[in-house]
Amino acid sequence: MRGIHPPILGDRGLHAALAALAGDSPLTVEIHGDPAARYPAAVESAAYFVVAEGLTNAAKHAGATACIVSTGTTGTTVTVTVTDDGRGGADPAGSGLDGLRRRVEALDGELTVTSPPGGPTVLRAEFPCAS
Repeated sequence: MRGIHPPILGDRGLHAALAALAGDSPLTVEIHGDPAARYPAAVESAAYFVVAEGLTNAAKHAGATACIVSTGTTGTTVTVTVTDDGRGGADPAGSGLDGLRRRVEALDGELTVTSPPGGPTVLRAEFPCAS
């Protein structure tokens, strides 16, 4: 499955694809998670786009200089979190975040956005995933 996501995602997994995104970002980005972890292709793809949108929004709209991206599992849930050091105030109902929410919900997941004025903004996507 290659679709519109980068080949590295299918070939080497989510962690490698996120490291490539981080390398292309104008922000300082830390990636936390198990580099060897693999998840269902649909989950990896949706998680990749959550991070890509989060990094783009942080750079373009939040005035952020750094982000931390974390991936992991708890039981049968895969969680991806993007935390930036920007000014906050993101609109969870904005078109970009709404599109992400629909992508996550299509996999029976949940996207939460916490973005108080003054920051930070935290995007958290949780995906059910049989182990």
